[in-house]
Amino acid sequence: MRLNIPDRYLDLAPWVIATLFIAGIVHVVSVLLMPSVAPRDALARLAAYVKSAAPAEGLVLLPQMTPGAEMLPFEDPALAEAVCVYDLAKGPLRVKTSVDGEDYLGLSFHASAGRIYHSMTDRSAIKGKIDIVVGDARQIDALVSADEGDAPPPQEVRLTAPTKRGFVLIRSFAKRPSDQERARSRLNAITCQRFDLPQG
Repeated sequence: MRLNIPDRYLDLAPWVIATLFIAGIVHVVSVLLMPSVAPRDALARLAAYVKSAAPAEGLVLLPQMTPGAEMLPFEDPALAEAVCVYDLAKGPLRVKTSVDGEDYLGLSFHASAGRIYHSMTDRSAIKGKIDIVVGDARQIDALVSADEGDAPPPQEVRLTAPTKRGFVLIRSFAKRPSDQERARSRLNAITCQRFDLPQG
Protein backbone atom coordinates (compact mmCIF):
# COMPACT_ATOMS: atom_id res chain seq x y z
CA MET A 1 0.00 0.00 0.00
CA ARG A 2 1.46 3.31 -1.05
CA LEU A 3 1.29 6.24 1.41
CA ASN A 4 0.14 9.47 -0.19
CA ILE A 5 1.67 12.59 1.40
CA PRO A 6 0.29 15.92 0.20
CA ASP A 7 2.83 18.08 -1.63
CA ARG A 8 2.35 20.98 0.78
CA TYR A 9 3.68 18.85 3.65
CA LEU A 10 6.69 17.83 1.61
CA ASP A 11 7.34 21.50 0.82
CA LEU A 12 7.30 22.35 4.54
CA ALA A 13 9.64 19.52 5.59
CA PRO A 14 12.95 21.36 4.81
CA TRP A 15 11.76 24.43 6.73
CA VAL A 16 10.77 22.35 9.77
CA ILE A 17 14.12 20.55 9.75
CA ALA A 18 16.04 23.83 9.38
CA THR A 19 14.06 25.42 12.24
CA LEU A 20 14.75 22.48 14.56
CA PHE A 21 18.44 22.53 13.62
CA ILE A 22 18.80 26.27 14.31
CA ALA A 23 16.86 25.96 17.59
CA GLY A 24 19.22 23.17 18.68
CA ILE A 25 22.31 25.27 17.90
CA VAL A 26 20.91 28.29 19.78
CA HIS A 27 20.14 26.10 22.79
CA VAL A 28 23.62 24.54 22.92
CA VAL A 29 25.39 27.91 22.47
CA SER A 30 23.28 29.58 25.17
CA VAL A 31 24.04 26.79 27.65
CA LEU A 32 27.78 27.02 26.94
CA LEU A 33 27.82 30.82 27.24
CA MET A 34 25.76 30.99 30.43
CA PRO A 35 28.69 30.70 32.90
CA SER A 36 30.63 33.55 31.26
CA VAL A 37 27.74 36.00 30.90
CA ALA A 38 25.94 35.35 34.19
CA PRO A 39 26.26 38.51 36.35
CA ARG A 40 26.42 36.56 39.64
CA ASP A 41 28.71 33.68 38.81
CA ALA A 42 30.61 31.70 41.43
CA LEU A 43 33.62 34.05 41.42
CA ALA A 44 31.44 37.15 41.86
CA ARG A 45 29.52 35.61 44.78
CA LEU A 46 32.66 34.33 46.51
CA ALA A 47 34.60 37.57 45.96
CA ALA A 48 31.74 39.58 47.49
CA TYR A 49 31.62 37.28 50.52
CA VAL A 50 35.40 37.29 50.97
CA LYS A 51 35.52 41.09 50.81
CA SER A 52 32.81 41.42 53.46
CA ALA A 53 34.29 38.73 55.72
CA ALA A 54 38.00 39.57 55.47
CA PRO A 55 39.19 42.55 53.40
CA ALA A 56 42.80 41.28 53.56
CA GLU A 57 43.99 38.64 51.12
CA GLY A 58 44.12 35.02 52.17
CA LEU A 59 41.99 32.03 53.02
CA VAL A 60 38.42 32.64 54.18
CA LEU A 61 36.19 30.00 55.76
CA LEU A 62 32.75 29.74 54.20
CA PRO A 63 29.74 29.60 56.53
CA GLN A 64 28.47 26.17 57.46
CA MET A 65 25.92 25.02 54.92
CA THR A 66 22.21 25.21 55.72
CA PRO A 67 19.37 24.20 53.38
CA GLY A 68 18.35 27.06 51.12
CA ALA A 69 21.36 29.24 52.01
CA GLU A 70 24.20 27.50 50.17
CA MET A 71 27.00 29.70 48.90
CA LEU A 72 27.52 27.38 45.91
CA PRO A 73 25.22 24.82 44.26
CA PHE A 74 25.23 21.11 45.07
CA GLU A 75 26.86 21.55 48.46
CA ASP A 76 27.45 18.61 50.80
CA PRO A 77 26.73 19.46 54.47
CA ALA A 78 29.39 16.95 55.55
CA LEU A 79 32.11 19.20 54.09
CA ALA A 80 33.63 22.27 55.70
CA GLU A 81 34.74 24.72 53.01
CA ALA A 82 37.15 27.59 52.57
CA VAL A 83 37.99 29.74 49.58
CA CYS A 84 40.95 31.75 48.40
CA VAL A 85 40.12 34.31 45.71
CA TYR A 86 43.14 35.44 43.70
CA ASP A 87 44.17 37.97 41.08
CA LEU A 88 47.41 37.01 39.34
CA ALA A 89 47.90 40.59 38.16
CA LYS A 90 49.15 41.20 41.72
CA GLY A 91 51.52 38.21 41.65
CA PRO A 92 51.49 34.42 41.80
CA LEU A 93 49.69 32.52 44.56
CA ARG A 94 51.02 29.85 46.90
CA VAL A 95 48.78 27.33 48.70
CA LYS A 96 50.48 25.29 51.44
CA THR A 97 49.43 22.86 54.13
CA SER A 98 50.36 19.62 55.86
CA VAL A 99 48.17 16.52 55.70
CA ASP A 100 47.91 13.52 58.01
CA GLY A 101 46.76 10.97 55.42
CA GLU A 102 43.62 10.12 57.41
CA ASP A 103 41.31 13.11 56.95
CA TYR A 104 40.05 13.96 53.47
CA LEU A 105 41.13 17.30 52.06
CA GLY A 106 40.22 18.32 48.51
CA LEU A 107 41.35 21.33 46.50
CA SER A 108 39.86 22.54 43.24
CA PHE A 109 41.27 25.41 41.18
CA HIS A 110 38.72 27.46 39.25
CA ALA A 111 39.07 29.98 36.41
CA SER A 112 37.13 33.26 36.44
CA ALA A 113 33.93 31.70 35.01
CA GLY A 114 34.01 28.91 37.61
CA ARG A 115 35.43 26.19 35.36
CA ILE A 116 37.78 23.78 37.16
CA TYR A 117 41.22 23.60 35.59
CA HIS A 118 42.91 21.45 38.25
CA SER A 119 41.90 19.44 41.30
CA MET A 120 43.67 17.27 43.83
CA THR A 121 43.20 15.62 47.22
CA ASP A 122 45.42 14.93 50.21
CA ARG A 123 46.43 11.67 48.46
CA SER A 124 48.53 13.79 46.09
CA ALA A 125 50.63 15.23 48.91
CA ILE A 126 54.41 14.88 48.69
CA LYS A 127 55.96 13.74 51.98
CA GLY A 128 52.86 14.87 53.87
CA LYS A 129 52.93 18.36 52.35
CA ILE A 130 50.81 20.15 49.78
CA ASP A 131 52.63 23.06 48.15
CA ILE A 132 51.06 24.52 45.02
CA VAL A 133 52.03 27.65 43.09
CA VAL A 134 49.46 29.20 40.75
CA GLY A 135 50.58 31.73 38.15
CA ASP A 136 50.08 32.88 34.60
CA ALA A 137 52.39 31.65 31.84
CA ARG A 138 54.87 34.51 32.31
CA GLN A 139 55.09 34.00 36.09
CA ILE A 140 55.58 30.25 35.81
CA ASP A 141 58.30 30.78 33.17
CA ALA A 142 60.04 33.23 35.53
CA LEU A 143 60.02 30.62 38.31
CA VAL A 144 61.42 27.95 35.97
CA SER A 145 64.19 30.33 34.87
CA ALA A 146 65.07 31.07 38.49
CA ASP A 147 65.45 27.30 39.14
CA GLU A 148 68.27 26.88 36.64
CA GLY A 149 71.55 26.17 38.38
CA ASP A 150 72.89 23.78 41.00
CA ALA A 151 70.00 24.14 43.45
CA PRO A 152 67.84 21.03 44.05
CA PRO A 153 64.59 20.97 42.07
CA PRO A 154 61.62 22.58 43.83
CA GLN A 155 59.04 20.33 45.47
CA GLU A 156 55.99 22.47 44.77
CA VAL A 157 53.42 21.77 42.06
CA ARG A 158 53.16 24.64 39.57
CA LEU A 159 49.91 25.39 37.80
CA THR A 160 49.41 27.74 34.86
CA ALA A 161 46.02 29.37 35.33
CA PRO A 162 43.94 30.00 32.18
CA THR A 163 42.69 33.37 33.51
CA LYS A 164 44.19 36.10 35.71
CA ARG A 165 41.36 35.94 38.23
CA GLY A 166 39.96 32.83 39.85
CA PHE A 167 39.57 31.03 43.15
CA VAL A 168 40.69 27.94 45.03
CA LEU A 169 37.94 25.99 46.79
CA ILE A 170 39.18 23.79 49.63
CA ARG A 171 37.02 21.14 51.30
CA SER A 172 37.60 19.19 54.49
CA PHE A 173 35.43 16.17 55.31
CA ALA A 174 33.67 15.85 58.67
CA LYS A 175 32.78 12.20 59.30
CA ARG A 176 30.17 13.18 61.88
CA PRO A 177 28.37 16.47 62.60
CA SER A 178 30.44 16.73 65.79
CA ASP A 179 33.62 16.74 63.64
CA GLN A 180 32.74 20.00 61.90
CA GLU A 181 34.93 22.11 64.17
CA ARG A 182 37.88 19.78 63.63
CA ALA A 183 37.36 19.96 59.85
CA ARG A 184 37.24 23.75 59.99
CA SER A 185 40.42 23.85 62.05
CA ARG A 186 42.17 21.83 59.33
CA LEU A 187 41.14 24.50 56.84
CA ASN A 188 42.43 27.25 59.13
CA ALA A 189 45.89 25.63 59.02
CA ILE A 190 46.16 26.22 55.26
CA THR A 191 48.08 29.23 53.99
CA CYS A 192 46.98 30.85 50.77
CA GLN A 193 48.91 34.00 49.92
CA ARG A 194 50.46 36.01 47.14
CA PHE A 195 54.24 36.21 46.85
CA ASP A 196 56.79 38.15 44.83
CA LEU A 197 58.70 36.59 41.98
CA PRO A 198 62.47 36.17 42.46
CA GLN A 199 64.54 38.96 41.00
CA GLY A 200 67.19 38.31 38.42
